[in-house]
Amino acid sequence: MANHGLIVGLDIGTNTIKALAADVRNQQSNIVGVGRSVSHGVKKGVVVDIDAAANDIRQTLAQVNEQAGQTVTDVIVSLPAEGIQITHVNGQITVEDSQHISYRDVNAVVQEALKGQTSVDREVVDLIPVDFVVDDFDGIQDPNDMVGMRLAMSGIAYTAPKNVLGNLKMAIEKAGLNLRDCVLTPLATSKTVLSEAEQEFGSILLDMGAGQTTATVIKDNQLKFISSFPAGGDNISRDISTVLSIGGYDAEMLKLDSGIALTDLANNDDKLMIQKVGKTAPEEISENYLAQIIEARVDQILDKLGEKLSMVSALEMPGGITVVGGTSAMEGIPNAVTNKLGLATKRFAPDDIGLHHPGFANAWAIVQYAAQQLPIQLITKQALYGLPLQQSKGMPVVQSVERVPQRTEKAKPMPAVKPTSVEPVVEVDENENDIDDIEESNKNRQANAKKSPIGDFFREFFD
Repeated sequence: MANHGLIVGLDIGTNTIKALAADVRNQQSNIVGVGRSVSHGVKKGVVVDIDAAANDIRQTLAQVNEQAGQTVTDVIVSLPAEGIQITHVNGQITVEDSQHISYRDVNAVVQEALKGQTSVDREVVDLIPVDFVVDDFDGIQDPNDMVGMRLAMSGIAYTAPKNVLGNLKMAIEKAGLNLRDCVLTPLATSKTVLSEAEQEFGSILLDMGAGQTTATVIKDNQLKFISSFPAGGDNISRDISTVLSIGGYDAEMLKLDSGIALTDLANNDDKLMIQKVGKTAPEEISENYLAQIIEARVDQILDKLGEKLSMVSALEMPGGITVVGGTSAMEGIPNAVTNKLGLATKRFAPDDIGLHHPGFANAWAIVQYAAQQLPIQLITKQALYGLPLQQSKGMPVVQSVERVPQRTEKAKPMPAVKPTSVEPVVEVDENENDIDDIEESNKNRQANAKKSPIGDFFREFFD
């Protein structure tokens, strides 16, 4: 979990598995390798077939190894929002040396805050320190080297279902990799994609994936609410296939090549040729008719999430909506979101990896989030995972998590959390399944990207 050297972010999605390798120095990252493969064994972002997912992970990392020029052994994996809960934790200790608070004391107070019990089917996956208190002085972000007798901490612990986390870990192990860290996807994306003002005053992050769509509310620099609806780009493709009576692959290609999410943007005079199942001659449909099919599903998704967001007054926040995820790349998505939810909407895509595509936003965010971790965050992770603290040039370095062994009845549980209040933040609907984009890269960067191996890789998959 050290935030330097080669850092590899792994995003295991319903349709694709993506990985980015970055050379990180002084909290700055330089992308050196990219991998992408079709995903099998994953449903709505959750691993349901360990062997199939492991094979796809191996294929993805093989591409990264070739481009990076070295063999990757450790990965940081993103965790889906499915089933995530928030627990507020507090702890207090007497420091070892009243004249000098060290990171050992920070480690101890984190351990104290984690004491207690969680339900048997959940594990702590991340812990974010909110505030440290030295004696009677609060609002401290990093108490290292301060003078005091008592050290207290309040923080936010994120817990996930053990079965979701266990299957994910097993797939990574079977792929021959070590799990370096787990990062909650909405947390990493919000911290790296949104501006400081958007995080402080309130905004919504809308992750439009293949199997589900997730809305995350961020305010006061914290995740306040998460709601997921089990429908996404795959559902749009199936709708096209069903309505037009064409094969699934043809429907997917039609969506990618000609799909528009808003009928107001489609031209009824533009014609598209389709090959219906059981028919010998191709048939003609209008661009507007295809848009009507797509818009119906997009409206359903936004309606369901809009109801949840309205319940927590999220649609009144000034920061607007930022959309990410592969489905958000479709023409008209930002406009459709604005029309339905009434907030200014922009689409985010990384611009430093050879291609401006929102499908890589989460993988990019994992790497950026890891690179930007402060010493106090590294120490917190060390305490959470029970890893020994090492020092490198005066900075804390947390060792990688050992390859996760197959769980047995005697497996040692994760440190329990002492809850003061528990708030379930993910709501999944059980029913049926802009304004302007962010500025494009400057022309020189684009020209260089087109000549790079990474740029060639992206064009192979997306052009």
